[in-house]
Amino acid sequence: MSAPHPSFRSVATRPRWIGVLVLCIAVAGVFALLGQWQIERAVQQGRGDDRDTESAVPLTSVAEPASTLTSEAGGRMVSFSGSWVAEDFDLLEGRKQDEERGTWLIGRVLVDRADGEPVSLPVALSWFADHDAAEALLADLSPSDGSVDLVGRLMPTEDPAQGDIRDGTSEAMSVAALINQWDEYNDLVYGSYAILDEASAAASGALVDGAEPIVSLRPVTDTQLNWLNVFYAIEWVAFMLFAGYLWYRLVRDAREREVEALEDAEAAAADAGQASGDEQRR
Repeated sequence: MSAPHPSFRSVATRPRWIGVLVLCIAVAGVFALLGQWQIERAVQQGRGDDRDTESAVPLTSVAEPASTLTSEAGGRMVSFSGSWVAEDFDLLEGRKQDEERGTWLIGRVLVDRADGEPVSLPVALSWFADHDAAEALLADLSPSDGSVDLVGRLMPTEDPAQGDIRDGTSEAMSVAALINQWDEYNDLVYGSYAILDEASAAASGALVDGAEPIVSLRPVTDTQLNWLNVFYAIEWVAFMLFAGYLWYRLVRDAREREVEALEDAEAAAADAGQASGDEQRR
């Protein structure tokens, strides 16, 4: 009578394979954590800009002189007080607004600080479709004397445009280029510029006939998921499932080896019995 073959369950519940199961579960748990981390990164990188950028905050609370604009400060409405530098108003060509190219009127404000040392801040005041109208305003502009209160959207400095280099014109709002044109510059400047809101531009006399407020939209970020991170997360899930499948295959292979050993033993015993019977008949 042949011995009963071991079942998958009887093999799987042996201490050895229970230990292997615990190890595979631990490995699968690590893979699950890595997959969760990848998903969190994908969602975080795809999250929109939920900052309150439209409520003006003091410029000094979000920006420092001679520092690059941080992601927290970029695109925010800021308030500041300072005095105009009458000699540093200028025009920038090729500025696009509503799919039309025109001219910006720009200037420099010496922003007041608690230590009494003012910091230069480039500002953009208004946009003109007609360049001649912009030149006429530039010639007649009489900014207010003394300190003025202004509000604008803080923007990162721009790199010089091809036209700036090729034609010697001014197109980019480049802080580095502007400081080379300013008079009585004290080496203190913000590494960004502000686009004045309509009220500030109007109070500065920059919205005469032919001038329009510069359209400055709140910053918008790409809200698409990072699909590369999603793909990595799927890979970690596949590895997690493979850890469970590996345990199953190890147990199944162990059972099959035992069954084969039993069958071989039974076959050998049968062959030995047959050989003994043949010998006795002789």
